[in-house]
Amino acid sequence: MGENILKLYGEKVKKEWKLAFLSAVIVGFLVHTYKFTNYFPNHDGLFNFWSTQNMVASGRWLLAPACALSSCFDLPWIVGILSVVFMALTAVFLTEIFEMKNPCLIVLSSGLLVSFPAITETMFFEFTADGYMLAMLLGTVAVYLTKLPGGIHWKNGIAAAVCICLACAIYQAFVAFTFVLAVCYFMCELLENRQETGAYWKWIACQAVVFTAGLALYYGIWQLIMKLSGITPASYEGISSIGAFSAGTLLTAAKQCLTSFVWFFLERNPLQYGFSVYSVLGSLFAAAFVIACGAAFHAGGLRKRPVEAVLFFLCILSLPFGCYLCYFISPGVEYYTRMLQAIVVLYILLGVLCERWGNGMGKNLVMLLLVGVILNNSVTANVCYAYLNRCHEQSLATATELSTRIHLEDDGTAENVAFIGSIGGNWTITEEEMMDASGLGTLGPLKMVNYSLLSDHDLIVLFLDRYLDFTLEYYRTHDTELPIYQFSQTAPVPQDYILRFPMADQETVEELSSSEAFAQMGLWPGKDSVKQIGKTIVVRFSES
Repeated sequence: MGENILKLYGEKVKKEWKLAFLSAVIVGFLVHTYKFTNYFPNHDGLFNFWSTQNMVASGRWLLAPACALSSCFDLPWIVGILSVVFMALTAVFLTEIFEMKNPCLIVLSSGLLVSFPAITETMFFEFTADGYMLAMLLGTVAVYLTKLPGGIHWKNGIAAAVCICLACAIYQAFVAFTFVLAVCYFMCELLENRQETGAYWKWIACQAVVFTAGLALYYGIWQLIMKLSGITPASYEGISSIGAFSAGTLLTAAKQCLTSFVWFFLERNPLQYGFSVYSVLGSLFAAAFVIACGAAFHAGGLRKRPVEAVLFFLCILSLPFGCYLCYFISPGVEYYTRMLQAIVVLYILLGVLCERWGNGMGKNLVMLLLVGVILNNSVTANVCYAYLNRCHEQSLATATELSTRIHLEDDGTAENVAFIGSIGGNWTITEEEMMDASGLGTLGPLKMVNYSLLSDHDLIVLFLDRYLDFTLEYYRTHDTELPIYQFSQTAPVPQDYILRFPMADQETVEELSSSEAFAQMGLWPGKDSVKQIGKTIVVRFSES
């Protein structure tokens, strides 16, 4: 039993595929195991302990089936394994797309793929990570199917369009990844000079048809599902404005692409804040990429082929716009780091260009640069995971103390709770102040991990709600739990009810804020910072 599979693996699976897969698996687990073996929920994670990931309103109509293999539960280890496997398979297809033979290049490409900041931020929301990595794999397969010369065949084109449709239906940002990968592959083909000029034009036409058909198929199925389900598009991330184009929005999108692309490699103004490891590596990469493209242009003899030379330069010019393609697809979209996996293809392309058209010294310098990028990405990922752990523990500890203090203050007549003021943490200072105080400003595109996701003020109420099942009624029934809930037929225990946290209304909060009893209260965590006033237990976090 199994002999045929082992024989197939030994005889049919190329050594380059094996190396790419194993490299991605090993580096992936080395970088992300801290997250895979711990549960560090953020504000989204708390509400996705169990979730079907039905995101039709957000245009992700295939996300639920894509995540079904890991169940509806947020299981970090299972999701992590599946995510790494999908990334490893993506690495295998990348070796075929760029025809990699050098073991060092294959290992570097796999390491870059799995350690890139976009992957790390995706792991912050790990309950969807396996689905997103499957989308990346589908996008990569789409490019593989349309390689020259066989990629011009209509059957390959149909299959590629379906892959693009499915990738977009899981997470729209991977359309940009697919586009940039196709452009980078085409740049290598132009340099190789293995085809007639007419074949290149046919390939371009094929890509235009494939992407248009894939996106049209995605949009048509989405509209049909919404119509049959009675769902309206969500306004989140500009989803409801997909396809709304005008000259003004296109110009704005183009400007956003260029500025965002430049700042990705610097993150903050180095003249104002100084250079960090991330900004130094980003600057070195940008310089190396320009030099490598110039060297490859010369070594590939494109100067003697004007048509191919123009196409090569157009490919380079298209890269910033391709990396931020969603600015054109969905006006009003705000780019997050997890949407920028397309940029990793540029790092891989740098390695390919230097390996194929660079000299010995240049190859070694680029190899050292890419190793430095992988190491820095890996360290940064674990710094972020350490922040996740810290904020998880701090929020849980504070929520536990709050819950205890509130219950002890209840004299049996309390009906609701009022939190007045801010507990501190990240929302009481500006973004720049937090960056300087925490050192997160040096982490490149992942600098927002603590500021936007892990505010103590944001998480505490959620912990009280979701983790502690906080209700005053629990203590008034003499050890008999009687939570206020709205029963749901779809979610399993312990999320088979949605707690209504007994918060005081705004009018009551305003009255309490101006009362003499409130003015005499101390500030949290002082012993007089929690007091029952009338039928409301008041917690005073700050002066206002």
